[in-house]
Amino acid sequence: MSEQHQDHFLSSTPVNVAVDALQRQVDQLKRIINKSDDQPSNENDSSNDDLQQEIKKLRIANEKAEYRIKMLLRTLEEKDKK
Repeated sequence: MSEQHQDHFLSSTPVNVAVDALQRQVDQLKRIINKSDDQPSNENDSSNDDLQQEIKKLRIANEKAEYRIKMLLRTLEEKDKK
């Protein structure tokens, strides 16, 4: 995504929408963690590896979303100062 397109996306996304999306991602991570805790330890390694990769992807997505929220908040603060 180009920098200009990303700036437009960030400025047009309401903060509550971004926060809701982050909350859904956190809930998904919690469900994945709880699922892996409930599974027997003799579960095959490939499914465990798949879950670990999915957790890693969701964490990265969560970090990106948190960064976007910070940028949105900063942009809103700058607009309020003007």
